[in-house]
Amino acid sequence: MIESNLLREDLPQSLLFELKPQRTLKLLLSIISILAIASLGVQIGIYYLPNYPLKNILSGLFFLDYETNIPTLYSVLTLIFCSIILGFIANVKKAIRGAYANYWIALSIIFSFFAVDEFASLHEKLIEPLRASLNAIGFNTSGFFHFAWVIPGAAFVFICLLAFTQFLSNLPTRTRRLFLLAGSLYISGTLGMEMIGGYYSSLNGENNIIYAIIVTIEESLEMLGVAVFIYSLLHYISYYMKGTSLQINIVASGKKRYSA
Repeated sequence: MIESNLLREDLPQSLLFELKPQRTLKLLLSIISILAIASLGVQIGIYYLPNYPLKNILSGLFFLDYETNIPTLYSVLTLIFCSIILGFIANVKKAIRGAYANYWIALSIIFSFFAVDEFASLHEKLIEPLRASLNAIGFNTSGFFHFAWVIPGAAFVFICLLAFTQFLSNLPTRTRRLFLLAGSLYISGTLGMEMIGGYYSSLNGENNIIYAIIVTIEESLEMLGVAVFIYSLLHYISYYMKGTSLQINIVASGKKRYSA
């Protein structure tokens, strides 16, 4: 390798990425489709195909119900991304003394918690203690409440709806509808399909293809909800926060030497 002292003056000193709502949504939907197909594909392989190299490894990497794998990484990153965008909007609102800045901050904190929960599976660690406590006071946690965390989860959703009703009612109509759509998709997966999965699991267990399909639908709805929410935030910035843009700017720290 011959070292060259030539400084490449013609190379750009910064890279700028603009986050456009529609393109971002299309990218996220493509990733979600790939993850869902991969998850279901490896589960079909587990139950219906003979042993093949990497069979269990691929299942561990792609099954949506497992933790610390590729779908989990995607979910954590998108939830963190939501938190960052919400924090960005909150800072702009505070700078211009706009209304409801504290609500944007609260949403940013909530999505940070969602990211931590997704990474550490905190809600799943509550299942057994909650089930034991509720059964001790005579509350039956079988059937739809087999995954007992859905009970405090539903209460949390109800409290959030009450707390954010005024905030939602003052959003632009398009943004409010997108927020509600995103929330409906996310909750139908997080709570709705989780309860269906719990009911099925309590009767038939979890080691079968039907449960794998239920989980795939559940996790896909959650990811779809987050994707629509990211789109709604980017759309809100581009259409209702004129003069404000969300960009990723990678700036070179100095001139680089290249080898030839």
